[in-house]
Amino acid sequence: MKEALVASGTISSYPETAYAKEAGQELVSSYGFKKLDVRDPFAAPVGAVLVYGAKRAAGHVEIRTKDGFVSDFRSKIPSPRPLLGVYAKL
Repeated sequence: MKEALVASGTISSYPETAYAKEAGQELVSSYGFKKLDVRDPFAAPVGAVLVYGAKRAAGHVEIRTKDGFVSDFRSKIPSPRPLLGVYAKL
């Protein structure tokens, strides 16, 4: 996801966070994203970055598309992991 965000011009440099579940804070502090008051992945606006947690894993990041969700794969349904936040550039 880091490469996709840089390639799309959404962010200007490669993020430094090691774990996907840490991405939200860096998106806000370094790249001008805002955390949205959205708790349902299906309600996230198209183009929003969704950050998921995990107890013993790195977490997961995906982007909301008009047809579903995309990370390193496409899906019609969001990740089953706990949603930590939905972020967008406003």
